[in-house]
Amino acid sequence: MKIGLSIFCVFVIISLTTGCYYDNEEYLYGTCDTSNVTFSKDIKPIIDANCINCHSGGAIDLTNYNGVKAKVLDSTLYKSISYSYSGANSSKNMPSSGKLDDCSISKVKAWIDGGALNN
Repeated sequence: MKIGLSIFCVFVIISLTTGCYYDNEEYLYGTCDTSNVTFSKDIKPIIDANCINCHSGGAIDLTNYNGVKAKVLDSTLYKSISYSYSGANSSKNMPSSGKLDDCSISKVKAWIDGGALNN
């Protein structure tokens, strides 16, 4: 009886700690769609959700297209969100709370590669 209960408890613990491993949008609903990425539909919501709290004025203002485009033109937007900086410059990786999900990064890259249009 004790062995059966022990095996059951181990099974429950393993199930609880690994049960949500595949509960992410890309796995559940397919691959990330990076076709027809637009600033207003895809990029602005990513920026608003992850960047605006810190970058809504001053030297880096991402509240509008022009501010975001400036960071595209100086090559810092993609480098920052893809965590490409290392060493002394690693503080430039954004957001500071942790790397964006792969789909969001892919959408930003697709938008930049498509000319970073204001659409």
